[in-house]
Amino acid sequence: MIRSPQRGFTLVELMVTITVIAILIVLGFPSYEQWIRNTRIRNAAESIQNGLRLARNEATQRGANVEFYLPTAGTADWTVCQLAPASTAATNCTAAGNTPIQSFVAAGGAATVQVFNSTAISDANPLYGTSITGASTGNVIFTALGRPSAYGSTSILRIDATAAAANSRRLIVTVSAGGNVRMCDPALHITATTPQGCP
Repeated sequence: MIRSPQRGFTLVELMVTITVIAILIVLGFPSYEQWIRNTRIRNAAESIQNGLRLARNEATQRGANVEFYLPTAGTADWTVCQLAPASTAATNCTAAGNTPIQSFVAAGGAATVQVFNSTAISDANPLYGTSITGASTGNVIFTALGRPSAYGSTSILRIDATAAAANSRRLIVTVSAGGNVRMCDPALHITATTPQGCP
């Protein structure tokens, strides 16, 4: 009787395979971490952009002042509310007379993202190379015409989303005098082929 040879892996082949897989995982982990971090930054910036657009649209539809409010310094949390009638002053959306519309909590897809805001767009060079520092709360109040009130004085005009880790992506959301909201990538210069770049 002839025995057929048994097929399978030898111990040496198995150990070599496990070693190669372990090396690939170790080499790929930093890239994976950076991809996750950059995805969270994108989620935070897109959420802020959507919140600002929601506030503007609600202001024009309701014919009232609607506030986009960053309640927690340094995070991507935001709240949109209709201000009490005849109110034009910045206020916390939970204040009496204000009507909450929508809120976003950055605990999931935008966790660990740092958000900084400014009342001026001009604090950067033409490529937005200068990062904003110093976390603070802030707001934009859109009027019934869809324009930010207090533009150029107390209204947020620029919001940067980034992370503390080195080589983190940075995305910028800006609000124009007409109320248009735009997100751009300061690592790119805007052209016909890269519309996502900053001017």
